[in-house]
Amino acid sequence: MKAGDVITRDSIRSVRPGFGLAPKNLEAVLGRQVTQDVHSPTAVRAELIGWQAK
Repeated sequence: MKAGDVITRDSIRSVRPGFGLAPKNLEAVLGRQVTQDVHSPTAVRAELIGWQAK
């Protein structure tokens, strides 16, 4: 994904063990833009989407 691309269900998946945001945050992540280029497989972290996890 390139910086500014929107995260969709087709561009993300949940895997175990995980090192990124918890699967419970999926709905909050969908529709967000990535703040930098992301290469597969990269864990979604809060700084990649400019968001603070709850």
